[in-house]
Amino acid sequence: MTSTQDPDPARPEARADVPAPPTGSPRWIVAIDVGGSGSRLVAARLDIDPSSDADPDAHRTSLTGRPVAIGPDGSDVAEVVHDLGAAFVAAWTETHGEPPVVAAAAVGATGVATLVPDPTAVHDALRASLCAERTAVAADAVTAHLGALGGRAGAVVAVGTGTIALGTDLAGTWQRVDGWGHLLGDLGSASWIGAHGLRAALAAHDRRSTGGSRPLLAAATARFGPAPTWPAQLYTRPDRAQVLGSFTPDVAAAAAAGDPAAVQILTEAGRHLAESLAAALVPGLPPLAAATGGVLAAGPSLTGALARRFAALRPDAELVPSAGTPLDGALHLARLLAESAESAGSAGRAGGTGSLVAHEPWLSLGGSPPDPAPATGARPRSDNPTASHPAPITGDPT
Repeated sequence: MTSTQDPDPARPEARADVPAPPTGSPRWIVAIDVGGSGSRLVAARLDIDPSSDADPDAHRTSLTGRPVAIGPDGSDVAEVVHDLGAAFVAAWTETHGEPPVVAAAAVGATGVATLVPDPTAVHDALRASLCAERTAVAADAVTAHLGALGGRAGAVVAVGTGTIALGTDLAGTWQRVDGWGHLLGDLGSASWIGAHGLRAALAAHDRRSTGGSRPLLAAATARFGPAPTWPAQLYTRPDRAQVLGSFTPDVAAAAAAGDPAAVQILTEAGRHLAESLAAALVPGLPPLAAATGGVLAAGPSLTGALARRFAALRPDAELVPSAGTPLDGALHLARLLAESAESAGSAGRAGGTGSLVAHEPWLSLGGSPPDPAPATGARPRSDNPTASHPAPITGDPT
């Protein structure tokens, strides 16, 4: 099967939006979102209030990079993070003649809770590439939650290549639902929709009496070639979840054209998402929920079914529009990290991370700046858990 060519992992694409040099040495917060379809970095001036009237784009810089890859040794998120961080530092240094001062950096990444057994390598990548004073490594469910609810307690279902729901107050309550990967779960996700779309296409190819879709068979043949070649193309690929997810736009287009099988697939996806979201909204959390992610653009067959099923399951709860993206959530986390560290410092507490409390495996925090500063060109060693970074602060916040 064919797929869009990913950017060179060693050369993230930088937009030409590096701000003009301000007077003095501004401090920055950096957020990185790493997922199955790509990665993004945004850096923002710490001294600019995001709620002010100032144009946020005048004090930000952005980069894009490749998606995370999953292999026998787990996720390579540390390498993706390092490449993006190093690219930001290089772009800033080229423009201003000196590296940026990064007060805090936060990563939200897919697989952190299941495929990254020790986040130390990711903390090391942030420190090696950015010389960040404070670091946070979070599961993408956490940053999706922060982005969608703006830091409020409640439940969020994040829908991309995979699906995970998280109910949390970022303190004592952490309820995870799904996020088990495309082989075991991720119900309602892009990979789930794409897989069911291909099954409907194969049902039409096999001339089954039920479940088939001629429009989906035509779309899948145009995208992937003859049906007999699909198993060999899929089963041998480590990125098969992304390849399955790439068929979701075709399912959405067929549903918009009225194909009954495609409408049914999206309707079932919406119901699955609602059930995951309702299950994550456990007692002790306010009755507040949101859904976020690109798959929600699949159309009203999915979003309508999600809203109806959630209302039936939790008539007491409010389903609100998402306030922001997982990248917004990672930036929110970086700002919290920087501000809590400043509060700790002003209170006379050296080091630490202030009021932020880590919770393994969802969130780990790094406590102190590197000494001496490592070369920004050094790449992290994901097989070296005893690198220079101190062990991330972890533990049950209760």
